[in-house]
Amino acid sequence: MVGRSRAEAAATRETLLDAAEAAFLERGVSRTSLDEIARRAGVTRGAVYWHFRNKADLFSAMLDRVRLPMAELLEQLGPQRGADPLAALHELCVYALRSLASNPRRQRVYTILFHRSEMVEGDHPLAEQQARLARETIELLEQTLQQAQREGALNPALDTAAAAYAVHAFLAGLYRDWLRDPERFDIGAQAEPLLDTLFYGLAADCGLSRAAAGNAR
Repeated sequence: MVGRSRAEAAATRETLLDAAEAAFLERGVSRTSLDEIARRAGVTRGAVYWHFRNKADLFSAMLDRVRLPMAELLEQLGPQRGADPLAALHELCVYALRSLASNPRRQRVYTILFHRSEMVEGDHPLAEQQARLARETIELLEQTLQQAQREGALNPALDTAAAAYAVHAFLAGLYRDWLRDPERFDIGAQAEPLLDTLFYGLAADCGLSRAAAGNAR
């Protein structure tokens, strides 16, 4: 019985997250109430509060279901970055774009994040959540760039903090533009050419890293 109750609670939580995802995508975050999410999920408002403290908490849980592609691939690569950290970062970024192109849930959630979160500004909890996600991604990027610079793969004249912001802005811009009009270009097929352009300016010899250069040929 306890196992069944836990399974039912987990199923209800997922149903609420699905309902929130659909409502946020359709109406935007600011125009979606917890009452509406409860109605879509077929549960009471009390059930929403059983699982989530507020809308910001629900929003955060929705984001957690897709995870940041940056964090995901960096964890997968682990020690492999030591061989060629700049090539690993190139691979990471290609993965981020291709995973967006191939995963409908990522597309929905990042559309909400970039195009349906009109109320998240100032000191609002959702604004803080977005800022934290950006900081974490930039920190991961800078760690990899610093390692690449120590090993001679990154242009020694580059400021790694500025380069991390540049890579993040480049990817965020691609996400934002493609999600606004996915028919404009095939982001999955164009991932490597797009990123080779960026990485050309990062490498120590002002060319691509060894792995990236091989991919570009």
